[in-house]
Amino acid sequence: MVLRGPMQVLLLGLALLVALPARGEPAALAPSAPQAAAPELVWPSPPLRPRIRYIGSITSPEDIGHEKGFLRKVWDFIRGEVDDERIVRPMAIAVDGKDRLLVADTKRGRVHIFDRSQRRYAFLRGSKWDTLRLPIGLAVDGDDRIYVADGELNKIFVFRPDGKFDRLLDTAGWLRRPSALAIDRVRKRLYVADTPSHEIKVIDLASGKLANVIGRRGVAPGEFNFPTFLAVDRAGRLAVTDSMNMRIQIFDADGKQVSAFGKHGDGSGDFSAPKGVALDSAGHVYVSDAGFDNVQVFDERGQLLLFWGISGHEAGKFWLPAGLWIDAQDRLYVADSYNSRVQIFQYLGGRDAR
Repeated sequence: MVLRGPMQVLLLGLALLVALPARGEPAALAPSAPQAAAPELVWPSPPLRPRIRYIGSITSPEDIGHEKGFLRKVWDFIRGEVDDERIVRPMAIAVDGKDRLLVADTKRGRVHIFDRSQRRYAFLRGSKWDTLRLPIGLAVDGDDRIYVADGELNKIFVFRPDGKFDRLLDTAGWLRRPSALAIDRVRKRLYVADTPSHEIKVIDLASGKLANVIGRRGVAPGEFNFPTFLAVDRAGRLAVTDSMNMRIQIFDADGKQVSAFGKHGDGSGDFSAPKGVALDSAGHVYVSDAGFDNVQVFDERGQLLLFWGISGHEAGKFWLPAGLWIDAQDRLYVADSYNSRVQIFQYLGGRDAR
């Protein structure tokens, strides 16, 4: 189809506006002098052996090399659309079998999908009946199906690997308000932190039915006071952020508590506002703390091994960090929520992280 008349003139003008540099900016810059490479960010600092290295951060599709097409830029200009592909308030993170990074964004009401290998961007918004309002929990099963917990709708959505809506889990009768999800891919279980019920619900993925309940309200071993974040490792261990008890509890694959640690305070290894939790291949337990704006690393017994981060916007600093995720390569992803980004770190090996 060939456009003629005023529409042709309009599109040509818009194309020129998109292509030209902003007013006051030079059309071309003179080559700058070579700059020295930035020093590598590692923790602990030299001369101690480094255990954690900063890799980078993701805020928008451009950070993975994705570029909008020319017509998309023109269309966005016509609509005056604000860039809604940028992360605003990340809460939960997951990585699927294709190494795609999934980010539950509570402010955008969507789940961002960053396909780093293909440099593509997509997102999940819900179904034709329900639009996501507060996506707060996120998990991926062994077949790359995506599970999203909505804390306002009190529903758990399931999407196929291609991003198409599959179904809602039948949560009637047992779910009050989900805040986190975790999947044991080996045993095909979905764990749901039902925060106001002070319980962890165990769902059989094959049937979608409630199979077990872990905990009740209290302070004794195996009891919870508003559990909020979850993680499962390859051995089937379940880690739970027992938020108002200011501790982390760890359970074996049979639901038996095997350890618990933490208390409220401002000393070494204490918690102020524990949030995300994750487990690496060496058995270390990572906890993000929104009060201290840091990430702490513990051994299986709860002994503090390492921590890094302070309040700030630079690499390696945080502003109210939330969910954590550790992938198969021991890369740690941190939902740096009020910095509107996901920071990525690499665990460098060794069972003793000190």
